[in-house]
Amino acid sequence: MCDRIRLFLGKPICVNNINIYSPTIDGIAEIGEVVYNIYITLASFNKEVILKTLFGISNENYSLIENEDTFDILTSIPAVVHETEKAFSFFTKSDVKYDLTSSSYMVENLTFVNKGNYLEVSEMLKRLNGMAIDENKTIKFKNEKAKKMYEKLMQLKGKNVNNDADSLELKDMLSILCNADGNGIDVFNIGKLTVYQVYEHFERLNIKEQHKRLLNVWANGHLSSEDKLPEWITKSKL
Repeated sequence: MCDRIRLFLGKPICVNNINIYSPTIDGIAEIGEVVYNIYITLASFNKEVILKTLFGISNENYSLIENEDTFDILTSIPAVVHETEKAFSFFTKSDVKYDLTSSSYMVENLTFVNKGNYLEVSEMLKRLNGMAIDENKTIKFKNEKAKKMYEKLMQLKGKNVNNDADSLELKDMLSILCNADGNGIDVFNIGKLTVYQVYEHFERLNIKEQHKRLLNVWANGHLSSEDKLPEWITKSKL
């Protein structure tokens, strides 16, 4: 369970005595947003997207291993392991290496990720990167093809699947935060924010802006008695 206060303040989360960080905007800019999105995909152990989209495995070949254990499959392919090492190194600011003997991603002599905790680490990394997860929310799709396409787009574009502003790219959110009144964020300091802080601040700004706009409508008597004015002092998804 991630400590939301630590995430809000830009602090790392510790797993097996190893810190995992939400990267800053400056850090993402250093490696490039495309590479950053690839790192999220690898670190989240999304088997289908990794193998089919990043490594070009055909649908036919993927169907042969679709039901195999995700960790076992992804750690059996040297190219995937090598790129995942780089992804984990980026998010931990440490030199992460895969150890064949223990089947674990290690930081020096410390076990970081293995078959027993990779799902937990994956979940934590998603939260650290502003991807709010609502376990009770089920998205309905017309067919399996639509579902797979949605998952693929969400992974590769680095979208926050529970954010109302999915159509906006990260750069657009940064620009909006820089131009919002009274938050002290500008182009000269926004690079210091973590990506989690950007998504969290943007979510709150979005909620508050909706409240502000509807407040004027309500004040002028244009809302019916059944309509409720949305509250901005409420729990965020992140």
